[in-house]
Amino acid sequence: MLIASFQILLSINLIVISVLSYNYIISQKEQVYQSYYSKEELENIHHIEEINNVLFPILEDISYDPEFRIYQYIDTTKCPILMNQQECQVETCNILNFEGEDSIINVDLKYMGEKYTGQQGQNIWLNIYEDLGKNTTSEMHTHFLNLIKGIHSSISVSITEQFDYGNKTGANVDFFFWRVGNYPDRIYNLYFLESFLIQASKFLQINKIELPQQTLLKVQGLLSSYNLMPLYKFDYFQNLTQQDLEQYRSDIQLLNSYMDCVHCKRCKVNGKLQIHGLETSIALLFDNKLREDLEKNDMIAFLNTFQKISSSVKSLEAMFERRTSVTYKYLKLSTVGFIVLSLLSQVILMLKR
Repeated sequence: MLIASFQILLSINLIVISVLSYNYIISQKEQVYQSYYSKEELENIHHIEEINNVLFPILEDISYDPEFRIYQYIDTTKCPILMNQQECQVETCNILNFEGEDSIINVDLKYMGEKYTGQQGQNIWLNIYEDLGKNTTSEMHTHFLNLIKGIHSSISVSITEQFDYGNKTGANVDFFFWRVGNYPDRIYNLYFLESFLIQASKFLQINKIELPQQTLLKVQGLLSSYNLMPLYKFDYFQNLTQQDLEQYRSDIQLLNSYMDCVHCKRCKVNGKLQIHGLETSIALLFDNKLREDLEKNDMIAFLNTFQKISSSVKSLEAMFERRTSVTYKYLKLSTVGFIVLSLLSQVILMLKR
């Protein structure tokens, strides 16, 4: 009877090991991506990841520089929808290290990292997509909408990396896969946004902005790094018209007004910063005149947005690794359990003889 029980336990354990082994294999990032994307899309992703590995430390260094930390934004109240949500009272919602008069506020971005605050922004995003969807009259506008979705994905990744557990802050892997990881389009839109920012950054002009020599060298390091990177095709906007460009600008204003619906001050600043960064990238890529007239605050918005997106792309790898490491841990435990049960059953058989 005892031997039969051990055999049942061994069979169950073997099934568990088989299931965990299968889950371990299919949950790895490369395996998941191969099931998500075409060969061409995978090639684009690998190119972007390769470039991002070079850019990430440079952008991190730039974002910590005092010259690019103080961001000025206008705290407007133009929310186009009725919000019943109360002003966020959670400590992480507050703006730290800021100064300003009336609606013009200077914020130190060092203290404004995106975190999970418990504020529900789904209703705002649904309204954004509904309003922007009405304007989707061309392929060019669909691409623009995917850039917005890329920002949405990046924000979700950031808050899952800095999840507030009450007594500590850390990564929430389950929340990441619930919000982003299980959705191929949300992941790809993040890569698409980074590829757009990469192209825009090549047109940065800093000669009209007064910067200390050390800071100037950092930005020049970013621009010169492209000489060491692989070339890849980015021709999504080659059919862009002036009408498309005007529509983009109109949509940017709409997005900015929706950020006024956010009741978390920290979230609102980060939202406005990234929309400003996207607006600047559009000017860099498509408008020669505006490109020359960009001011320092525009550069701050662009470079910090670029850094946030770059960080989110790096986090994708980390989140998949965290999930597989948990599966691997259970797989090892199950394997040890199987070995122990096997040895015990052998000992019992020997004793019976």
